[in-house]
Amino acid sequence: MRSLWRTVPCWLPETITPAQFRASLVIFLTILAVGLSYGAISQSAGFPLWQTVLLAAVATGGAAELTFVGVIAAGGVPVLAVLGGLLVNTRNFAFGMSMGEYAPRGWRRWLGAHLVNDETVALARTGTTRRGRWDAFVLMALLLFPAWVGGAALGQLLGAVIDADRLGLDAAFPVILFCLVVQDMRSPFLGITAAGGALLAFAATPVLPLGLGAVVALAALLPAAGFTAARSRRARRASEQSATPAGHHAGAGADAAGGACGSAAKTAAAVADAPAPGGADKPAGADGSARIADGSRCASDGSPRTSDGASAGCRAGGGNGGLR
Repeated sequence: MRSLWRTVPCWLPETITPAQFRASLVIFLTILAVGLSYGAISQSAGFPLWQTVLLAAVATGGAAELTFVGVIAAGGVPVLAVLGGLLVNTRNFAFGMSMGEYAPRGWRRWLGAHLVNDETVALARTGTTRRGRWDAFVLMALLLFPAWVGGAALGQLLGAVIDADRLGLDAAFPVILFCLVVQDMRSPFLGITAAGGALLAFAATPVLPLGLGAVVALAALLPAAGFTAARSRRARRASEQSATPAGHHAGAGADAAGGACGSAAKTAAAVADAPAPGGADKPAGADGSARIADGSRCASDGSPRTSDGASAGCRAGGGNGGLR
C-alpha cells in the first residue's frame, strides 16, 4: 500500500505523476462518500433506485442532482427542480472551454464533454503539457463516474444510514479543488480573476438559493475576457505598425533604384541618338550605340544590373565611365 501510494501503476500513462495519482484517489473516495449521501437523500425523497442511478449517470454534475432532489424533497415543483439543476450546471460552460484547449478532436471530445465537472478539470490543470492535461482529465473521469454512480446506488440501498454532512465531507470538495489549482494563482491575471469570483460567490451565497453562488462567480469572467481581448488587439496593432515601415522603406528603395535606372537608360538613348558634330553619324564602336546596350542593362523589376563594370546607376558610358 505504501508503494502504491508513492508510485504510479505501470498501466497509467507516463505523463501522470505520483502527486496526480494520489490526488485522484482522494477525490475518488470523497466523491464516493458524497454519492452515498445523494443516494440516501434521493431514497428519502421517494425516488426509486433506477431514477437515482439514471439521474446520476446522465447529469454527472453532483450539485445539479443534489439541487434537483433537494427541491423535490422540499415539496417543490418538478419544473423548478429541473431549472435549478440546469442553472447550477451552467458553471460547466467555463469548464468546457478549458477542456477544449487540450481535448483531442473526434468522439473523445464529445465523450469528455459529458464528464466535464469541477474535479476532472481541476486535476487536468495540474498537467504541464497538452497531452499531460488530457491524460489527467481521463484518469479523473474514469475514477469519478463509477464513484458517483456507484455511490448513489449504494446510498439508495442503505437509505438514511449514511450522512456525509455529519462527517464534514461537504467541506472536503472546496479544499481539494483549491489545492489542485493553487499553482495557477501565481499568475497575477488568474489570481485577480479568481479573487473576484470568490468575492462575488461569498456576497451572493446568503441571498441566493444553495449552489447558485458559484454560478454568480462566473460573472468575474466577463471583465477578464474583455481585458484579454483588448490586450490581444493592442498586440496585433503593434505588430502591424512595426511591420508597415519596413515594407514601406523596402518599396521606396526599389522605386528609387528603378527610377534611377530608367533615367540613366533614357539619357544613354538620347546621347546615342544625337547626331555627331558636323552632321556625320556617330559610329557604333566604343562611343556608339553599343554603349546603350551596356549602359541600359536594367532588370525587368527595375533594379540595375552592374555587369561589365556598370555602376548601380546604370552608367551609359563604357570603359571611360561617363555619358557622352
